[in-house]
Amino acid sequence: MKITKTMWWVIGGAGIAGLGVGIYFFVKKSKSNTKISISAGGNKGKPVKVITGGSATPVAEPNWNAPFNMNYIGDVKQWLGTKRIKELPESAAKKYALELKNAKGVFDDDEKAVERVFRNLQDKTQVASLSKAFYFNHGKKDMWQHLRSFLSDSEIKKLVSDPVRRLPNYRLV
Repeated sequence: MKITKTMWWVIGGAGIAGLGVGIYFFVKKSKSNTKISISAGGNKGKPVKVITGGSATPVAEPNWNAPFNMNYIGDVKQWLGTKRIKELPESAAKKYALELKNAKGVFDDDEKAVERVFRNLQDKTQVASLSKAFYFNHGKKDMWQHLRSFLSDSEIKKLVSDPVRRLPNYRLV
């Protein structure tokens, strides 16, 4: 079969039309994939706080393994935004801090008091409240250092670290 000049023009036109349609869909698809989400701009999927006007600032995730840090509560509150958390009342924190201070004895330490205090705490924000109360009510001494001064490593693990590790990070109101 011999192809005429007209047939060549039809085949060429159809090929160019098909190529044009292919390029159109390729360009359209690549443009739709270039939309940048708020969390993708160098933030690696971390949450952001969107401020009126369209700007956004990244919110740092709290260090969930550092509840003895006094700033832990503030970090959790910033992380949660408008949600409210249950906090340890200041009077209870002061009472527990005094129990921990008095647990250190001259000849005999009261490990049961330490165990009782950490068993009564219900989340890691309460540990941070206790740490803050201890610091400000007992000579600006760190609670963790105080506990380390009279408890052995095995006692710290059994009475303090393990119970705190099992606590939830926070509780919502």
